[in-house]
Amino acid sequence: MTEVVRAAPDGAQVSVTLPPEAGTLKWYGATRFSGSQFLRDFSFAQAGAHKVIPHKIFPGGRTEVFRRRGFDLIVYEAADRSDGCLVFAGPHNEATTWFGGPAPRPAVLNRIISMVTFSDSPIGARMADNPAANLQQHGTMLIGSDARMTLMVRDARQARSELPTWQGMARGDTEVWRSRMDLREEDATRLAGTPFEWRYTFANSTSVFDVTFRSTPPPGVRLAQAVDEEHVNRVLAGLQVSWAG
Repeated sequence: MTEVVRAAPDGAQVSVTLPPEAGTLKWYGATRFSGSQFLRDFSFAQAGAHKVIPHKIFPGGRTEVFRRRGFDLIVYEAADRSDGCLVFAGPHNEATTWFGGPAPRPAVLNRIISMVTFSDSPIGARMADNPAANLQQHGTMLIGSDARMTLMVRDARQARSELPTWQGMARGDTEVWRSRMDLREEDATRLAGTPFEWRYTFANSTSVFDVTFRSTPPPGVRLAQAVDEEHVNRVLAGLQVSWAG
């Protein structure tokens, strides 16, 4: 068993115990800030993810870089100004917020930057609100993913109300539920009766986490070991998560 400790986007410490079958996950995250005339989502990834933006998402677009202590601020904008984003790029991790339109004028960008603080570390990046901004932070999630599975972890205090009203299967101090994935009709038919048609939800005293498995790897990825029912069962049996913060 391997224990991985990661920082969630709100600074909470998340401990994930993974069985050998789970392999090595890449880590992502999400959080949201809301307040008076302010609503903004941030997505998190390990360092370097933003480098695809000028080549694959906004080819020929505009890029501006502003140096800050410990990280860079990068503004990307599509060539036709149909979309833009702001990236807080640290040495280990990064956070991105999208505008759904042209990049805002400098005064608006400065307001966004002044209302949050970004800090990076080897175990994860944190985004916090500036106390003077009077914002609420919610919807925080830590995500681990590879070619075979996706793990989504939330704070039990925020996510417990979203759990099924009926009791799940007991596994130690954890309850477990499964629910059918929202699949296209042809995929639902193909995966019927297999572990891949289900989303597995676990809840304990500190965390709520969902696990899903891929029946086929992403294009261009070749797996050393097949993802079958035995693999799924081994991962689910050994997976443990705790959220502190």
